[in-house]
Amino acid sequence: MTADYQSILQQQASAPLASRNDENHYLIPLPSYGVITVTGEEAADFLQNLLTNDVKQLEQQASQITAMCNPKGRLLALFLLVKTEHGYQLVLPESQCAFLAQRLQMFKLRSKVEIEDCSETLQVCGLQGNDPSTSAIPLPSQSRALLIATADQITSDLEDLMSKGWQLAAEASWFITEIESGVPVIFPSSRELFTAQQLNLDLIGGVSFRKGCYPGQEVVARLHYLGEPKRRLFQAKAKTDSVPEIGETIVDNEKAVIGHVVNAIHGDENQLFLQLSLKLDGANQDLYLNDGSAIESVQAYVA
Repeated sequence: MTADYQSILQQQASAPLASRNDENHYLIPLPSYGVITVTGEEAADFLQNLLTNDVKQLEQQASQITAMCNPKGRLLALFLLVKTEHGYQLVLPESQCAFLAQRLQMFKLRSKVEIEDCSETLQVCGLQGNDPSTSAIPLPSQSRALLIATADQITSDLEDLMSKGWQLAAEASWFITEIESGVPVIFPSSRELFTAQQLNLDLIGGVSFRKGCYPGQEVVARLHYLGEPKRRLFQAKAKTDSVPEIGETIVDNEKAVIGHVVNAIHGDENQLFLQLSLKLDGANQDLYLNDGSAIESVQAYVA
């Protein structure tokens, strides 16, 4: 990172959460996210054979949520796939990048593709507000986009937007909005813990049931056509000054396991925003984190 971009991150460290009750425009650098690039003349075919979504339906400068599964249909990684002029960018937690890049390399064989973990050279910044930069990648949720660029370029873009009244906001702002929007995430501690349906990927356009095979496709398709999911994704809140581990169990009054923590982010005044994968027959019970904190306001996402 350049010194200038580092100074922006230092300013962000003391920035407040983005307000969700006004029309302000916010810049939200995402230093905890990284980027993998997949390029080459066979990049589209290569990814099409590995990912849950239909890569070939993606247009340039557009994005889609997609995932990579193990052969049993369990999620190894979940990311935003962006089509660029030269190939594809995979945006996901930096803690997942080395693992996913290595996993993709396992399938390369003689394919004419290049796979590179660019987390050290490409930075990611979220834009929340109308009329974002023309170079930003629009996201499915309204008024949100991503800037993906080198530290020098992203610094220039952010300084330009700040001169137009855009404000820096804490990184947690982005993740709270992801939770409220029903966008899940996979971290190293939650690899192979969830299926696509348990995180609602089939409801948010993260799975194509018309494309060809990919690892785990039979399991994902079988549940879609022949069964009903017994677990789904929910959002909730809790009042606690601690943050649960990703993948931590959620229990009821009898200490029976009802689900697991998918994501957890602190807001203001010890309010914890939670994303949970829960059994449908237990989601309406009194639920608790492992530290005994009661879980409040459990809500299913509307498909």
